[in-house]
This record gives sequence, C-alpha cells and structure tokens, in this order.
Amino acid sequence: MADPHFRPCRPGDIDAALPMIISSGPEAFGYVFNDQREDQLAAFLRRAFQEKGSEFSFQQHVAIDVGGEVMGVGALRFSHQTAGFSLRALSLMLRHYGLIAGLRTAIRGLRTEAIIKPPPKNVAYLYQLGVRPEQRGRGLGRALIAHLIQRAEDLGYLRIGLSVSIENPRAQTLYEQLGFTVIREYSSALRSDFGHVPGQRYMELDLSNTR
Repeated sequence: MADPHFRPCRPGDIDAALPMIISSGPEAFGYVFNDQREDQLAAFLRRAFQEKGSEFSFQQHVAIDVGGEVMGVGALRFSHQTAGFSLRALSLMLRHYGLIAGLRTAIRGLRTEAIIKPPPKNVAYLYQLGVRPEQRGRGLGRALIAHLIQRAEDLGYLRIGLSVSIENPRAQTLYEQLGFTVIREYSSALRSDFGHVPGQRYMELDLSNTR
C-alpha cells in the first residue's frame, strides 16, 4: 500500500467521504436528518458537504489520501465557529427540506446538541472521524487523530476534546490509549423511527502535557 498523506477535502471527494462521515455516528445522523424517509440523511449530507460554511462542509474535513484514494476523513472545529455553523445549517435545512420539515429537522438538531455538545471555549474539537472499513486496524485512524491534534497545537490550543458514543467502547478504548480521559457523560432518550442519539462521553486530551 502506498504511504498515506493528509490533504484538505475537496467537493469531489463526496462519494468516498460520505459513508465514512455517516459511520462516525449513524444512529444520531439518522435521528436528525431522516425526517420522513431513510434516504434523506445521505441526500442532505451530500449537499452540505459540497457547499461551504457548515460543520459538514468539505472545507472542514481532512482526507487520508493513499495512492489517490480517500481512505479516511476527519474534522476539527472550534467554539468561535458554532454560531455561524448553526445559522448555515438552518439555511441548508430550510432549502433542502422545505419550511416545515426543515424546522422539524432543525429542532431535532438542537435537541441532539444537548447530548453531543458543541466545543467549549478554548478547546479544539475532533469530530466526524471515519476510516474505510477494509482499512481499519492499520493505524490510519490513529494517524488521522495525530494529524488533527498537531493542527490544534499549531493553532495554539492546549486542550482537545471529542464526544464518543457509549455504544462504541472500541472507539473509547482507542481514545484512552491516545491519552484522552472522560470528563463527563450525557444520557439520552432521543429516538425516532429512523434513529436514536446514544448517550455520550465527552473526553479531553491536555496538550500541555505532550509538549
């Protein structure tokens, strides 16, 4: 296998990136973005990825490129982006779903943010991390996280956080091996016909200890 390298995602990466983004939280994505049908999630995220200005945009994502193929994706966000992301997401939802369904989707999104919270102030936040299933176990996920941590350090951040589903102990074990610790836990009862929002554990890594 060719050596992996990291590059910014491009709009044309959508076909490779979309399944990996969804794999980072399929139950919660289904709860928020499937309003009346199961195919609405992929359609919305495809549109959002290819446009600018939202937390789902290609602009936010980094790709693991191996021999010209996208093998993994991940994103990093910050508290100062939250208000702009929220407004952009609302605009996308209203345009994509229409007024009534768009408002329902926005409400589900706000409820989800009470469980999977936006980044705290002065904390870089890892999200939407995914690796192709056939490439898992080869260290690409660790390399991706290390790359994003380095980006956060280069920007002067001393803490980096993430949320992990309580239904994904394998991912939590990986984060703990990388030095993340659980700060708090959020329970959830959010559920629809198309998905649910699992309880979450918010984890942080103190970057000042790595210098």
